[in-house]
Amino acid sequence: MPSALTKLRQQPAWIALIIFVALCLWVGSGMLNAEDKKPAAKTHADAALVRVTVERMKATEVTREITLYGRTEPDRVATLRSEVKGLVEVIHIQEGERVSKGQKLVSLESSDAASRLAAVKATLQQREVELKGAQSLKEKGYQSQAAVAQATANLEMAKADVRAYELALSRAEITAPFDGILNQRFVEVGDLLKDGDKIAELVDLDPLVINAQVTEANINSLTKGQPASGRMVSGEVLQGQVRYVSSVSDGDTNTFKIEVAVPNPDFTQVAGMSTELALPLQKTWAVRITPAVMALDNDGNLGVKTVVDEHVKFVPIDIVKSDSEGVWLSGLGEAADVITLGHGFVVDGDKVEVVYADKASKESQTLSSKATQ
Repeated sequence: MPSALTKLRQQPAWIALIIFVALCLWVGSGMLNAEDKKPAAKTHADAALVRVTVERMKATEVTREITLYGRTEPDRVATLRSEVKGLVEVIHIQEGERVSKGQKLVSLESSDAASRLAAVKATLQQREVELKGAQSLKEKGYQSQAAVAQATANLEMAKADVRAYELALSRAEITAPFDGILNQRFVEVGDLLKDGDKIAELVDLDPLVINAQVTEANINSLTKGQPASGRMVSGEVLQGQVRYVSSVSDGDTNTFKIEVAVPNPDFTQVAGMSTELALPLQKTWAVRITPAVMALDNDGNLGVKTVVDEHVKFVPIDIVKSDSEGVWLSGLGEAADVITLGHGFVVDGDKVEVVYADKASKESQTLSSKATQ
């Protein structure tokens, strides 16, 4: 034995070989033991379930609405113009004041027209006398039928002149064609006007009209006389009715013009205000949720993830309307268990551990109280 050890010391390569073989045997035996002790891989069914928080949400009957953005406008706008030549003599009303139909707005200098009217009236009386004389002479045989016809024609021409100057005299008084507000005045006292010159702009604000554009998808849902409401920038809500729905779309936008008439008898509402227009349609069952619980499926459909028999079910939804408190969705039936926490970690068909929101809130309060202690 000592001689064997001596030989090994003299040949160190053998010592290294023996150590190497021993290490290989040791490592190999460890791997075998590890494989023997390694448990079988867990299946998807045996894996820990994802815990999600669910809230039972009940639907209520909600009126579906079309929301549009429009602008208030006057019912009528008239630009009054001069029909005769004349000098502005009197201004009866100032800009911004309310006027009634037939009320005087501006008076033109009319002395020339009055003088001419007096002259043609005198001529008319002369023509009437001449016609009576011609008829009397004809009856006695001293006048021809042609002379009577000429006298008749002269009389009719005199009548036409009287009517013309009476009309010219009346047109020297510019009056309001309807109730409204004098929005603009284009003349001052002393201005010399000719035919067609602008004098004033009159607007009618009762009813106040809200103009908006509706898309092709919603145009068939609207009818004349349908109720509508408009929310002003100030927050005030106006109630009215649809009075006009266009039958032809705009060639550039493919949208249809609609008009909503809002009663405004005291003219307190003004034109030119941006307005959010809401037009109610049919009623439907809808659930109100926060946008945070909505998700997209693999096809890009918008919906929410619910739980049915402990399994996730993706339900595509339809947005009925939105308000400051959330979004109203249809398509969930009269009640649904909606995942409010953890929906980002599960997909349609997954089995989950369900915790209802009221229970989760109690557990959170318990943990918080223990932490404070």
